[in-house]
Formats: sequence, C-alpha cells, structure tokens
Amino acid sequence: MKLILSFFLAAMPALLFAQAAQAPAAQPAAPSPAQGDPHTEENYLERITALKGIDVLRAETQRDIRKLSVLVQNFGAEVPGADAELKKLRDSYEEASILFYRQQYVQARKVVDQVRTGTSELFKKFSENMAKRTDAILEDCAKSVSAQELTPTSGGGNETEWSTGLIMNQSRLRTAYAHVAEAKNLVRDKRYGESIDHYRLAKLFGVLLLKNNEEDVAKQKAIEEKYKSDYQDAMGTRPTPAGQNK
Repeated sequence: MKLILSFFLAAMPALLFAQAAQAPAAQPAAPSPAQGDPHTEENYLERITALKGIDVLRAETQRDIRKLSVLVQNFGAEVPGADAELKKLRDSYEEASILFYRQQYVQARKVVDQVRTGTSELFKKFSENMAKRTDAILEDCAKSVSAQELTPTSGGGNETEWSTGLIMNQSRLRTAYAHVAEAKNLVRDKRYGESIDHYRLAKLFGVLLLKNNEEDVAKQKAIEEKYKSDYQDAMGTRPTPAGQNK
C-alpha cells in the first residue's frame, strides 16, 4: 500500500504539468473600435456597398447643384424658399465630401443620397415654374404664327402666302411643343432635372420665333427685354449684374 501511494505522489507533478499544457491560453479582450476611425467603424460589406457607384453619384450631385445655382439665380424669386434650400444642399454636400475624403464611406453615401433626394425635390419646383413660363411664351408664339398664316396676300387674299419665314416659324413652334411634350413625359418619370432641359429648349425656340417674326427693330428689342431671363437661362448663362457692362 505504501508503495502504491509513493508511486502516485511521485507521478502527480507530471500529470499537473500535462494538464496545464493542454489548457487553452486566456485570450486578451478585443480592443473597442476607436471613435471616428474610418478603418474600424464600418464593416467590410457596408464599405463595399457604399463605395459602389459613389463617384458617379458625387459627380451627378455636383452637376445638379451647379445647375440649380443657375436656376436660383435666374428664377429663384419665383420659387419661394429656393435660395435657402440650395444653401442647405450645398452645406450637406460639403459634409458628405468631408466624410468621403476621411474614408468614412458609409456615412458619406447616406448624406449623398439625402442630397440627391433634395436636389430632385428642388428641381421639381423649378420644373413646375418652368412649365408655366414656357406655356406663356409658346402661347404668344402660336398667336404670332396664326396671325402670319392669316395675313392677306397681294393676290387679294385668295391664297396663303407660304413664305420661307412662315414655314420656318411653323417648324419652330412644332419643335418647341415637342420639347414640352418630352418635358412632361420626364416629369411623369420624376426626372425633373432633365425636364428643365427640354423646357429651356422650348423657350429658346419660342423667343427666337417671336424675335425673328418682327421686322421693326424697336419691337425686336422689346421682345429681347421681355424674355431676357428666359433666353439667358436657356443659353446657360446668368443675368448680368446691375451696373456691370456687357
């Protein structure tokens, strides 16, 4: 009995050593993500999703804000709150840019998406205003062409004088209304920014028609002045500041 007990006591240190070797080492606690660190605050999948197409979205947003800047400059007084809305969009884009260059892509994408929604809403307001202005111009055009069609000829009024000028004006008016129809289609698709491009073209054809249909220089000048902002906007320019020479 004593022999067995002695053998057991002699073997115990070796058994304890083997068990200690097999026990897994304690794992250190995972460090908490550093606040504001762009490399740890977003997981891989979120970052990849956010990065997909973000460059295109940023470019489109830049383009839309520039386009809205011209619209606010030319017709902002006719769209209540447009100036304040544009400033908010510019500030939000600036915030998105800071996040983007910090490589905080998930947050940057969220802000860019919000700005895209805001630009669409502001474009909608300008599109509605543009539709009214375009309709008024083209109504004047239709009256002008109608009067030209009914002008008596030198042959006693028995035949319509299908002059080159009349044919050109009719063509311009049809083209202008075709752009209006396309603008309305785009509005139905909620592509308000693109609808404005077609309203601009329609107004441009209309203003040129009215101006070229007048032979009197004074009347041509009056038409230019009446539709000055529409013409400049259609050409992608801004009004000349007061007191500045052209």
